[in-house]
Amino acid sequence: MLLCVHIAEPGMRKSLGLLRAKPRPEKIDGLRYAETWLMSPFRTGLIPSTDVSGVAMVTAWESDDALDRFLDHPLAEPYADGWRARFEPVRTVGAWPWLPDLPRQERDTGDSPVAVLTMARMRLPKVPAFAAAAAPAEREAVRHPAYLGGASLMHPPSLIATLSLWRNVREMRQYTVGAYPGGHRDAMRKHDEQVFHHETVFVRLLPYAVEGQWNGSNPLDMLQPLPAG
Repeated sequence: MLLCVHIAEPGMRKSLGLLRAKPRPEKIDGLRYAETWLMSPFRTGLIPSTDVSGVAMVTAWESDDALDRFLDHPLAEPYADGWRARFEPVRTVGAWPWLPDLPRQERDTGDSPVAVLTMARMRLPKVPAFAAAAAPAEREAVRHPAYLGGASLMHPPSLIATLSLWRNVREMRQYTVGAYPGGHRDAMRKHDEQVFHHETVFVRLLPYAVEGQWNGSNPLDMLQPLPAG
C-alpha cells in the first residue's frame, strides 16, 4: 500500500468546491481510501489561522500503477498543477478504521526525509481544549530547524489532520517526544487526560517520489518524480 498527498491552491471558493469532490474506492480501481481536507498554515501566534490556503486530498492505493491511472481521471485534474508526493507508510500509532492494515512495526528510515500524517475524528465539545493544547505544538514545529513544511487540515464538521515534513526521523522525534521545548509532548499528555478524539492515528511516511510546487516551492526538492512509463 502507498499513500499519496495531492495539494492544490486554487483559492478559498474553489477549495470549498473541491472538498466535496473526492474519489470513492468502490468506483476507482485500486483505490483503498480517499479524503479531502481544507488546508491552513500552522499557527505562529496565539490565534489559529482562518486562512484557507488550499485543499489536500489524501489517497491510499494498492500500487503505483493504480495511482498512475487515476491521474488521468477528472477528479485528479484540479490537482495537476499543484504538489503531489508518494509515500510508503513505515510506522503507525493509533488506528484509523478506514485503513486497518497500516504498518505497526517501525522501519528504519535512516537520515531520509520523513512525513507525519495525523488524522482524528474530534469530540466536538472538546474542540476549544484541543485548540488550546495544539497551539504551542504548531508554533514550535514551524520554528524547528528540521521542519521542512506542513499544514493543518480539516474536513468539517469533525475531521481534523496535520501533515508535517521533516529532515529525518531523529530530529522529528526531538520535536514530538523530546525536550524541544515540549509543546507537542504536552499536547499528547493533555489528550491522554482529556481524550479529544473518537479515533486518532499518527502515520510516519517515507516519501519516495514528489513533483510540483506547494506555496511556491517544493519542500521535498531532494526527491524526484517517478520516471514516465
